[in-house]
Amino acid sequence: MKKWVVRIAGVFVLLLLVLIGTAFWSDSDVAVLTGRVSVPELKTVRPDWPGTPVDQRGRFMNDEFVFLPKTSELLKWQLSSNEFAAERERDTFRPEVRDPSAFLAGDEDGILWLGHASFYIRLEGRGILIDPIFGSPPLVERWVEVPSPLEKIRRVDYVLLSHDHRDHTDEATLRAVAEKFPAATFIAGMGSEEMLRGWIKPTNKVSVAGWFQRFELGDDAVEVYFVPVRHWSRRGLFDTNRRLWGGYVIKSRSASIYHGGDSGYGRHYRETGELFPDIDYFLIAIGAYEPRWFMEANHTNPADVVNAFGDIGAKWLVPMHYGTFDLSDESPGMPLRQLTEEAEKARITDKIRTLAINEHIPIAKPQTAEEKK
Repeated sequence: MKKWVVRIAGVFVLLLLVLIGTAFWSDSDVAVLTGRVSVPELKTVRPDWPGTPVDQRGRFMNDEFVFLPKTSELLKWQLSSNEFAAERERDTFRPEVRDPSAFLAGDEDGILWLGHASFYIRLEGRGILIDPIFGSPPLVERWVEVPSPLEKIRRVDYVLLSHDHRDHTDEATLRAVAEKFPAATFIAGMGSEEMLRGWIKPTNKVSVAGWFQRFELGDDAVEVYFVPVRHWSRRGLFDTNRRLWGGYVIKSRSASIYHGGDSGYGRHYRETGELFPDIDYFLIAIGAYEPRWFMEANHTNPADVVNAFGDIGAKWLVPMHYGTFDLSDESPGMPLRQLTEEAEKARITDKIRTLAINEHIPIAKPQTAEEKK
């Protein structure tokens, strides 16, 4: 009963937003490149990079594929039949949910999947949350329930947000994290400052960057870089592409980690791999890709993911963004099954590190000179 209430409410809100939205912005709206921007005080790490592109209205743009959401296409998708409906009814797959207590109570470095695009990463003792969602975003139906781990997390130094969509940036979760960790630094793309400062404590820091820029953390153990992906942003009716979306490269002595947020396929994977040729773990979204005509611009499918993995040249592929929330037309187990098929074709099955929710990948710390003796 609860699921149907959520769905009916979602359709009602969508129709209301469409009616209001069409009164203020049109499907004929276009984005025209008029400038490039960056955060002046941050280092741009790609020497030939002119800055993040913006259009005639000051909105951020994808560098390779210009995209603006169209009301007509959203409405067409929501009101059309789902070709995967029968498969969804039969598909009983749900990610296994484990107990993260042992890892969260310990001190070892590692990458813990919290479901969807959420991770808790410990590097050099630093605690890093990425796109945390503890609970259910408004009007988003869960495939699987996951207890909030917040009371068990002992340390958070950095909270990284890939973009402002509600299945990645959740106000209630971020308020709770800031309440428990008032010294944590919140990190995001340009344009996110006002939104974040309205939710966090005065003692929390906010740091934003443009693409191919390094955040100044004052931390000699961990480096964080903001890199381009192919996506978009919006939380309300009038803020389309006002906050920059992106992915992250996180580097320490022991590991280099890429988190791709949400993205369609593009040359940015190759460009990031050329700039960071030593990526160990490639955390990449494999779900929310059907119907393809609607999702292709913003979400990779499993075939795209395998190609992106080859482009970026990482050692391990860690799939995410599937089986947790009902966001698109494919069934919950379809992304992982198709990824397995594509990996077999490309002969990279031994490079896939599939995690249960709350399972972690241990990261060994490099030996010191004394230990090597």
